Amino acid sequence: MKINTKVNTIPSLTWNWLRMNNGVLDIDCNYKEKLNYSVSKLPKGIYFEKDAEKFLMTMPPAESAMGKDFSQLLFDNRIIPSAMVIDFAEKIEKPVYYDFDCKDKTYSISSHIIEARKDSSVTVIMNFTSDKASEGLQIVQTKLYARKNAKIHLITIQTLGKNYVHVNDISTYCEENANIEVTQIELGSKKAFTGVDSILREYQSSFKSDTAYFTRKDQELDMNYIVNHIGRKTECEMMVYGTLKDNAKKTYRGTIDFKNGCQGANGNEQEETLLLNPQVVNKSIPVILCDEEDVAGEHGSTIGKLSNDVLFYMNSHGISQDEAEKIMTLSKINRVSSLIPDEKIKTKIQEYVEEAFNE
Repeated sequence: MKINTKVNTIPSLTWNWLRMNNGVLDIDCNYKEKLNYSVSKLPKGIYFEKDAEKFLMTMPPAESAMGKDFSQLLFDNRIIPSAMVIDFAEKIEKPVYYDFDCKDKTYSISSHIIEARKDSSVTVIMNFTSDKASEGLQIVQTKLYARKNAKIHLITIQTLGKNYVHVNDISTYCEENANIEVTQIELGSKKAFTGVDSILREYQSSFKSDTAYFTRKDQELDMNYIVNHIGRKTECEMMVYGTLKDNAKKTYRGTIDFKNGCQGANGNEQEETLLLNPQVVNKSIPVILCDEEDVAGEHGSTIGKLSNDVLFYMNSHGISQDEAEKIMTLSKINRVSSLIPDEKIKTKIQEYVEEAFNE
């Protein structure tokens, strides 16, 4: 299977010479073995729809952050989604786990729908793992629907092998007073593409994303986050924390779009990037689009190396520069992993970063 398609297209195009308008997924997938995923035992109040394809047709449209070409790719490959439903007023205390245990020289393409019905709440953890030396292709698309007063917290942790290509496309749709949170940890794979498109359709709906990454060696990370404010008094917050090391490359696109009629809406996006080598390539483009007067939007990027003052303080306490860089890298990852309600996963993330830093 040959894949060559644009992904992560920014809503408001900039100069072509910057090469930030989109990423390109270009891979010759000649892996023969296809992998499936596993789902933990579902608690009472959650079930899977038998006819997920028909179920999807009843859902309101949720845009793909990857773009129309990517959605067409899934359609052409006849990828039928799974559809998990959290029933009315069900408050699910324990997380539901999707485990993608990816083997060497295999591929996985899947699509998922998660609907939290009125007054319900759920946390879903998707874990993408493989051996460190593995190669392969992992593509996942997830559509989240939060009905009135519902809450969904989606957590994705990516620690795939150094020769994997990972594509993670997330769409969210919120009704009145609904809330969706997306927490992402990006650590592995040779090339990683991740995108989130959020539609805040109705009154006082909200979206929050927290992303942490550690990109090193010759890894490439491509991100695209879009929040569409449509309903009145909607709110969003997008936070991105990461470290670039060696010859790594990272592109971040973050767009807050205030549509006409979203009076009283608030949006905030912030990025903090630590650069540990002069050879790294960092591209950041935070954007606010505005077609409504009565709104408040903030955005900003803090990008740079450790300051001499910080290094002097660390050195005066017996901490070397390498150790100081590791501490600061871990602090960014831990800031986001602290949102994960699973102590074992948080411990594994910290151990992974510590080992990866010393490779």
